[in-house]
Amino acid sequence: MRHFFTTVCLFLMTIGAYSQDQVDSTLTLEEIQFRDSIAALNVSSIERQKLQETYNEATVAFNANNYAQAISLFTEVTDLDSTNGDAFFNKGLAHKELTQYDLAIESLTQAYQLDSTNTDAIFHQAKCYFGKEDMKNTLMTYDQLLRIDPTRAEAAYEKGVIHYLNQDYQQAIDAYTQAIAIDPNYSYALNDRASCYRALEDYDRAIEDYLKATASDPQSFILNNLGSAYRKSGNTEKALEYYSKAISKDANYEMAYNNRGTVYFEQKQYDSALKDFKKALDINPDYAMALCNRAAVYHLQENYTGALADLERAVKLQPNNATALLNRGITREMLRNVDGACDDWQKAHQLGLEKGNEYYINNCE
Repeated sequence: MRHFFTTVCLFLMTIGAYSQDQVDSTLTLEEIQFRDSIAALNVSSIERQKLQETYNEATVAFNANNYAQAISLFTEVTDLDSTNGDAFFNKGLAHKELTQYDLAIESLTQAYQLDSTNTDAIFHQAKCYFGKEDMKNTLMTYDQLLRIDPTRAEAAYEKGVIHYLNQDYQQAIDAYTQAIAIDPNYSYALNDRASCYRALEDYDRAIEDYLKATASDPQSFILNNLGSAYRKSGNTEKALEYYSKAISKDANYEMAYNNRGTVYFEQKQYDSALKDFKKALDINPDYAMALCNRAAVYHLQENYTGALADLERAVKLQPNNATALLNRGITREMLRNVDGACDDWQKAHQLGLEKGNEYYINNCE
C-alpha cells in the first residue's frame, strides 16, 4: 500500500510539473491540437463575455445620461476589439452629448469605416459640424449622406433649416421640397417651407403647405402658424379659427393666446384681447411681447400705471426692444415724466426706430 501511494503521488507531481512547451507523449497529435483549440475557445469565450458585459455597462451609463462614464467604458471595448463599430458609434454619440464635437466626429468616422451601412454615423457627424457652427461642412456632410442614401428625408430637411436660419429662403424651400419629395407627409418640412413662403409674403402657398402639414400632424404650433398666415393674408376670421384650434390642442400655448389677442385688438375687441394677453402672461410671465400688447390695451383704457409696469418689465427683459422703448416713452409722457420719455425715444431712435426720433424732435427739443 505504501509503494502504491508513493507512485500515485509521484505521478501527480509529474503531471503538475509539465511546462506549457512540454508535450504529453501519451496524446496523439490530433488530440493535442483538439485540446489546444478547446483552451483557445475558452479564452475567447471569456473575452467575449467581458466585452459584452462592458458594452452593456456602457449602454446603461449612456441611457442614464452619464456620458463620461459611457465614453470610458466604450473605449475599453474598442481597445479590446478595434472592429466593434457599434462601440465607436455610441462613443461618438456620447461625445456629441458632451459637445465634444471633434472627438465625436472622430469616433463616428471610425464607426462608418467599420460599417458602411451605418449611415446614422454620417447624419450625426453633420449634427456635430452644426454644433461647431461649421455650416460649410454641415451642408457638405448632409449632401454626402443624400448621395449615399437618397431616402434620408431628414438630411434634406436639416439643410433647409440651415438655409432658413440664414434667411436664404429660396434655398431653404429647395431643400424642404427635396425632403417632401422623399416623404410627402413630412409635416415639419411642410411647416417650415410654409414659413419660408410666409416670409416671402407668398401667403397662398404658405397656407397650402400649412394645411397639408395639419392634415397629417395637427400640432398646436402648426395650427398657430396657419392662423398667422391667414392673418397676414387679411383673413382674420380664419386666423381666429386656427389660433383657437391651436389653443384647443394645447391649453398652455402662450403664443397662440397672444396672437389671438392681437387679432381681437385689431378688431377693437379690447376686452377679449386683454383676456388673451393676461392668459398668455399667466402661462409665461416673462413673455415680453404679451407684456407690450397688454400695455397697449391698458394705454387705450387710460390705465397708464398698469401700462408702465408692463413696459418696464418688457424693457428689462429685452433692453433693445425699440418698440417697447418708444411706447414706454409715450406712457412716461402721459405720467408727466418728460425726461424719462425723451430718454426712451432717443434710445429707440438709436436702435433704428425712426418714430423715436420724431417723438424726440416734437417733444424734447
